[in-house]
Amino acid sequence: MTEEKSKEEEYFTTRDLNLAATLQTLKFPLIRIDYQVEGERQRPVGYFNFEDTTDLRDAERKFWAKDLSVEPREFVDNLRGLKTQLAGAYKNPHSRFSQ
Repeated sequence: MTEEKSKEEEYFTTRDLNLAATLQTLKFPLIRIDYQVEGERQRPVGYFNFEDTTDLRDAERKFWAKDLSVEPREFVDNLRGLKTQLAGAYKNPHSRFSQ
């Protein structure tokens, strides 16, 4: 009997915005952003999904060990883009998160 991985197991997921921007800067493609309403203010929190690979896991390890360098301007651009997507989910009148 073969064991199949579910779609959830194929993704590396993080809610850390800086890690997500770093991974994008390192050319790991963002698959999707899942949103979940959390906290006292009931704001959506983004969960960034990337394909789970050994290279990505190595980059994550280096990120937390502060042993990783990225191009600063590209990182800032990616960070701004992710923030815009998160804000858009909350402000979009057709979003399930709008007030």
